[in-house]
Amino acid sequence: MALRLAVATEDFGQPLRQAIIYAAQNAVQGLRLNARTEVRAEEFSDTALRQLKHYVEEHQMRVAGLMYSSRHSLHDEKSLDQRLDGIRTAITMVRKLGTSELIVRVGRIPDPNVQEPELDSKRPRNDDVDSLRNPFSFAPATSLIQPSGPSDARKFEMLCDIINDLATYAGHHGASLQLQMASYDLGRISRLLSRITAGPVGLVFDPAVCVMTGSKPVGLFRDMYQSFGYIRARDGQKDVDGGGLEVPLGDGSVDWMELMPTLVEANFQGWICIERTGGDQRADDVGAAVASIRKLLPLHG
Repeated sequence: MALRLAVATEDFGQPLRQAIIYAAQNAVQGLRLNARTEVRAEEFSDTALRQLKHYVEEHQMRVAGLMYSSRHSLHDEKSLDQRLDGIRTAITMVRKLGTSELIVRVGRIPDPNVQEPELDSKRPRNDDVDSLRNPFSFAPATSLIQPSGPSDARKFEMLCDIINDLATYAGHHGASLQLQMASYDLGRISRLLSRITAGPVGLVFDPAVCVMTGSKPVGLFRDMYQSFGYIRARDGQKDVDGGGLEVPLGDGSVDWMELMPTLVEANFQGWICIERTGGDQRADDVGAAVASIRKLLPLHG
């Protein structure tokens, strides 16, 4: 089968038109754009979107999805209305660009089993006080700290409602939502997907997130391949403090020699977007990653 490779314009650190030229030098089939930083609705009329689509096609590529990046989780109450308005606007743009995928950052999926409201994280607790440094410091007893904010269970319900609303809107505009997760908790993801009834959604598979959060990429993909509709091809490694770091493809813990044939075996039909979101040589790292992937198996247009 043919695997479709794409790159992200934002990794080239250039104005959009120049980034498209650099991207084309990698001889990939697709180009992923960013709706918040590159293709802003207030700057792109329908005519401008058609011109952009044509310019990408002139460089022997097609638009391989649009990302709506956000600093906050999808259900975060901070600037929620503004965030959802931005996503809805991006949904209306995808078909005009000749694509269907809109990648949306979900963030952490709240635990639907936690019913208690969150404690006010801004108030000090006894554990936060270093009595050796300041013997007169004190924090209120835990029983005096008042709950603040909705419970995880309520946040989970909010997240389900938001995704159902967006899935309905996406269906009306011929778009496909691809949900980008902060980690791959299979239980919570399965429960979330079971609640999304307004229309089909896909998940974004990111091997770097897998290794940085303790999952095994190949095993996870085999378990969930039917749910994945988009791949961000990034590499990463887990650090000693329990966190993780994205690194150039091939320098991390992802076994690409096993993963790529697994994608073929699963007959994966979506885009594989090679990305580098950190480092000082993002464009060079992307180019090297494309070359590495091409060495692993034959790719066709």
